[in-house]
Amino acid sequence: MNTPPSRRRSLLFPAFAALFLLAPVGGIAAEPESVSWRDDYGTALAEARSADRLLWIQFTGPWCPNCRRMERDSFPAAEVIKQSRTNFVPLRLRSDVHEQLAVGFQITGLPATVVVASDRTIVAIHQGYLSPVELVDFLKQARRERPASAKSSLAKQAKEAIDRTESTADSPVLALKGYCPVSLIVDRKIVAGKPAFTLVHEGRTYRFASKEHQERFIGSPERFIPVNEGRCPVSQVERGLTREGDPRFGVVFGGRLYLCGSAADRDLFLKTPIRFAAVDVAEQGFCPHCLRDSGLLVRGDPRHELARDGRRFWFPDPTHREAFLASNP
Repeated sequence: MNTPPSRRRSLLFPAFAALFLLAPVGGIAAEPESVSWRDDYGTALAEARSADRLLWIQFTGPWCPNCRRMERDSFPAAEVIKQSRTNFVPLRLRSDVHEQLAVGFQITGLPATVVVASDRTIVAIHQGYLSPVELVDFLKQARRERPASAKSSLAKQAKEAIDRTESTADSPVLALKGYCPVSLIVDRKIVAGKPAFTLVHEGRTYRFASKEHQERFIGSPERFIPVNEGRCPVSQVERGLTREGDPRFGVVFGGRLYLCGSAADRDLFLKTPIRFAAVDVAEQGFCPHCLRDSGLLVRGDPRHELARDGRRFWFPDPTHREAFLASNP
């Protein structure tokens, strides 16, 4: 007997159909057997704020094989479901449908797992496949790193602040908000570093996406450390203000990482990068040899840089660099 195509689909995929029908409806007391995904950002954010929970956003796409792997392997795991029920408001969005939101989070690959506090502060981002164990670890780590400002209770805020002060009084500062510096420069992606791959360098703690990324940093740390100690170059040059840069608005120029404070500042940087890239360079980026030898303002090139006595000098070419070294042994 020939079964109509629509009938064949219903026979072959009953479990798939049930996956989206088991979302809890008002009045049903039974706990869901899967992650109860929301599908509207504004509503989910309001729910997270009301319930004093973190918002877990899962960016996905039907063309993405690793998204299907997480649907099959990771989301049905009991501990993942437990975390989604007790500590998070889970939201699943297609990146192509919600492109503007995905761009706002600097998503460049799928699947992407994002955890946001109720005040829209980004707590953690991971791009790529997460196994059930890795996903549980990621969600638990996000809960531990939840900012105190996202707590609704003043008593909780005070306790969290005290706990952080006591636990970090003698600890190095966490650099780049925990994002992997090597991924930012080499992969051009924002990837949350893993606590298992941690390194303290010059009083700051860096986390890395993998052992390989950590080893690359050890080989040449100066390549991956943000310029200007991570402060926004545009805010400093344009407005004379000191503002902490944000890894989400990073720019790689001349092989170095600059952290801008906002998307608008990053756009300004990209328009005239040489102006802002010289924020912490001696003589505002002009060749020191030309200034001292002939009084000329000749713009230096970051490719011909000299680091000396804690300062950076730029030269238009290797000849000027060597001449400067000869006159300043």
